[in-house]
Formats: sequence, C-alpha cells, structure tokens
Amino acid sequence: MHTWYLLKASDKEVYEAKDLETLRGWAADAKISPLDKISSDNRMSWQRAPMIAELQMDLLVQMPDNYLYGPTNVATIQEFMATGEIDENVRIINCLDNKESRLADLSWFQASPHHIRSAATTFIGTGRSDDKSNMGDAMQLSRIATLEKQVMELQRVVDEWQQAYQGLRQQFVESTGREPM
Repeated sequence: MHTWYLLKASDKEVYEAKDLETLRGWAADAKISPLDKISSDNRMSWQRAPMIAELQMDLLVQMPDNYLYGPTNVATIQEFMATGEIDENVRIINCLDNKESRLADLSWFQASPHHIRSAATTFIGTGRSDDKSNMGDAMQLSRIATLEKQVMELQRVVDEWQQAYQGLRQQFVESTGREPM
C-alpha cells in the first residue's frame, strides 16, 4: 500500500490519499476532474487523472454546445445530470471502444436510479448518511462543477484563439514565404 496524491488543476492544491481505495472514492464522488493530476511516486511525477485506469475515467461527454468534456467517469456524468447541466439526450463517447451513444441508451444509465436524482439526492448510494455535512459537500461539488464549466469555457476561448493564430500564421507564411518572428 502506498500513498497517492491528487493535484487539483483549479487551485493547485495537493491532497493526500492513503490508498487507492480513497482515490477511487474521490473519483466516485466526482471530486476528480479530467484536468487534475495524480502522483503515486511521492510527487516525483504526475499523470493526468484519466490516465489512471483504476479511476475509470473513460467517458467523453458531448455537451449541449458540442464541446467535449472529459474523459470522465459515471459519477461526474451523474453530477452533471443532478445539476441540470446535461440531460439523457447528450452523447457519450466511450474512449475504450470508441462507441458513441445517447446517455439514455446506455445500460448502466437505465439500470441506475441516478438518472432520476436531483441535487438534493446526489449522495444516495454513496454510503454517506444524510446529514448537514453532506449538504456542504453537495454545495462544494456544485461549486466545483461550476468552476469546471468555467474552465471548459475558457479552454474553448483559448482553442478559438489558437485556431485564429494558426490561420493568421498560415496566411503570413503564404504571403511572405517565411515564418513569423
């Protein structure tokens, strides 16, 4: 048994997980985003969270605006459902087999009560008792979801600027025959 570390992309905070089960629990509680990094070698090297196979972050969500979010896991998709960010009609792409499906058509969605959850019932089935600390957790997860959405929107803007730069660079090279300085 060795210690795992989670580096949150949103605030650069590092959290320590005493074992893999703790880390899996965080992923199951949708507390790990695709931009977060994980270390299992005492913070000598870091990998993006989706690269850790045990976290099962194998799903891409095609958001209503066609932006891809992920790779992520079932728990995060359930959080998006609970907060109303997506509905059962979004497209899910499984990175393991490259299959694309409507969320409502996936067997795990149909077999789970999670597709009818609301923000108030987000933690049903996670082994937590229904107390006021869970309400704080739900609010924190809602805040995290909001921040992750903002990160996605900012990433989209960065992507647009990068595409515009590439287009202008290409025009410059074509018209001058040389690379810009």
